[in-house]
Amino acid sequence: MKKFFAPLALCLLLCLPLAAFAATPMEKGIALAGGVEVPVSIYPATGDSVLLWLPSETGLVAAEREAAATLAQQGIEVWLADTLFARFLPILASSLDKVPAEDVAQLIEAARRDTGKLVYLVTAGRGAVPALQGAAQWAGQNPQRRAVLAGAILFYPNLYVATPDPGEDADYRPIASQTSLDLFVLQGELSPLYWRLDVLRTKLELGGSRVVIKTLPGTRDRFYAREATSLPLPSEQAMAARLPELVRDAWQDLKSRQGAK
Repeated sequence: MKKFFAPLALCLLLCLPLAAFAATPMEKGIALAGGVEVPVSIYPATGDSVLLWLPSETGLVAAEREAAATLAQQGIEVWLADTLFARFLPILASSLDKVPAEDVAQLIEAARRDTGKLVYLVTAGRGAVPALQGAAQWAGQNPQRRAVLAGAILFYPNLYVATPDPGEDADYRPIASQTSLDLFVLQGELSPLYWRLDVLRTKLELGGSRVVIKTLPGTRDRFYAREATSLPLPSEQAMAARLPELVRDAWQDLKSRQGAK
């Protein structure tokens, strides 16, 4: 009986799709100054880029993990870094204000040091605040570091100080106009943020950022994270299924801009 099951088990193992293995990340703790350890799920790949994916106000969700596995299969390494869990912060928008910029800066350094690859940030919503603050702190005025930190992909970034009332002007965080980075913004057309995209672009360009904006029809904010919180629209489900494609296309745009510098 044992002679039968051993070859059978080997056959079943060999017949498993590669995705079954790629979907299992390497779990690693990145030690930061002050004793904080950030759990990072690493989806390795052979390409020259690493996406440092940071949580939004919905935390790190299943759709992001699935996208990371798909992107790794396509040659783009992904690090999902849970900066909220590292500081025992609840999954709330207000928690993002408690993530120190230094945490993100040290994660950028760890990704650069451990992979030797170009680093691209990815986040959504309120996660844009600590992501851009950390990027500014890490890169500073250092041209070499600015070349390594090759850009950021921002889904529906929320850089408001507070949500403005309808018809009122929005007050933006200082980092919005202090960022000098290649940015790719993806914004749903059913979001209130959509109507202030021109203002957001102006703010970001004040700091020297080069901004590309892609609008997503039929989607609200958190379109790929709504399964756990509210009923998504059919158009949002369809767009969520394209999350790896959206990230890959944004990364390709940012990468092409690096070559144009």
